Amino acid sequence: MSSTIRSARRQGASAGFLTVITLWGASACAVFPSDPADPPQFGARVDGGTIVVKIPMCPTDEIRRVEVYDFDDVEHENPRIVWSASGPTAASTRKGLVTLWSGEGFAKHSGKPVKSAIPPTIGVSYSDPAGDGRDDVFTLHTIESVTLEPGTYWTRGGPMTARQIDAQLHCGEKP
Repeated sequence: MSSTIRSARRQGASAGFLTVITLWGASACAVFPSDPADPPQFGARVDGGTIVVKIPMCPTDEIRRVEVYDFDDVEHENPRIVWSASGPTAASTRKGLVTLWSGEGFAKHSGKPVKSAIPPTIGVSYSDPAGDGRDDVFTLHTIESVTLEPGTYWTRGGPMTARQIDAQLHCGEKP
């Protein structure tokens, strides 16, 4: 076989291989979509000795239950629940404002944990009546030490207002 034919075969095989890889990659994107944008960020602030969390919500969203868990708990399949509350009774709670440890604005809640039982990194999650929901993580040292303007909350991306936190969801916008 001449060197020209061998070279053409190699180029053809290489081009065919690249075509297969390209097509596989394109179809994989259709089957396995790319990572979604960062999930919406919750906000937290300390008012006096109280931690207030702002959960991103659309006006039609409902909170059924909020849980605070030990984010660093790797000993258990499900992390240890530090505090929980359910059945929001206040308008502010239904809009995603949750005062941790107090149960304020909820029909049911667990007792306030002793300070030594509160882990340094907490996860805050909420679920809606369908069981769907979101969560976010906070380092207590960070939210306790950051200085915030009135009406702002600390998020992974820095300070945000309640309106900015909710706006991450693009409520009512058509895709």
